[in-house]
Amino acid sequence: MTARVALQYLHYDVFTSEALAGNQLAVFLDGRGLDTRAMQRIAREMNFSESTFILPAEREGTDVRMRIFTPQVEMPMAGHPTIGSTFALARSGVIAPGRRRFVFELNVGAVPVDLEWVHDDLSFAWMTQGVPVFGRHAERALVAEALGLTLDEVMAPVQEVSCGVPYWIVPLRDRDSVDRAVADASKLRRLGEQVGVSIPLYLFADDDPRPEPLL
Repeated sequence: MTARVALQYLHYDVFTSEALAGNQLAVFLDGRGLDTRAMQRIAREMNFSESTFILPAEREGTDVRMRIFTPQVEMPMAGHPTIGSTFALARSGVIAPGRRRFVFELNVGAVPVDLEWVHDDLSFAWMTQGVPVFGRHAERALVAEALGLTLDEVMAPVQEVSCGVPYWIVPLRDRDSVDRAVADASKLRRLGEQVGVSIPLYLFADDDPRPEPLL
């Protein structure tokens, strides 16, 4: 018979004030004794966008070690799991009321989170991510095709940018272009093969008129 291990976790809905909305998160308050395979299997069983596992600090200047898993992979860092776990640790008493900063050790290194309180309740938290690293460029034509847009709707440059997790940052001509963009999985896969890396796309447009695209 397989031994049973009791694990305590908190279920949070992050970036919302409404129950059963926002981004789901499972926070396992004590991940000691779990290896990587076990954490990944638990995250797959939870089937939330992410699950976090809190461990004792391993690095000077940090308060806890935290590992973040999607149902498929371990993440180097992520925003909503870090903020959600901060609230979970405050609610469980690990972060003392009134404390102004708490530092996580993630796979990308130390990530500080600044805290605001209303009496003994944590009311707001924001994390300081690493300095963005700018990488390779993608051809606008390939990106336009993958998004079902015309070439003149995709502005330059389309570039790989990472603060721990790489994305293609894709400027579009206007909000209508953002709303009309529909990703084609096979064409995105082809884009990844041609560029040499398959990473998510982040689309945006500002409110000001854009200049003509660069040729």
